[in-house]
Amino acid sequence: MSKPENGFACEAQDGDFTATAYQNSKGERWVTVEGTCSCNTEGFELTLELAPPPLVPIPEEIHLNLVEHAPGGIVPPVVTPTPVKAEFLIDGKVERVLIRNRNITVPIKKE
Repeated sequence: MSKPENGFACEAQDGDFTATAYQNSKGERWVTVEGTCSCNTEGFELTLELAPPPLVPIPEEIHLNLVEHAPGGIVPPVVTPTPVKAEFLIDGKVERVLIRNRNITVPIKKE
């Protein structure tokens, strides 16, 4: 199945994601980012990866990219909800997640 005009096969919006901060037993602050996107076929795998830092640092944000891994072979063209979840080590200043390649901002909630 072809990709839409924006170049992505999976649709993602602000309301599709949550971000929750927690502290582990070592005192480190982590954020769990998770969501569900609508992919245009079955079999997609999604990952969240750290994006390169911006030219002008923004201490209140962690920058990520949503990466699509297309299925191999023939798959039915059925819109499929596809989950994604990842954890990242953050410092105490980070208040929001920016999924840069989708222009999605997610405020971080505390657990």
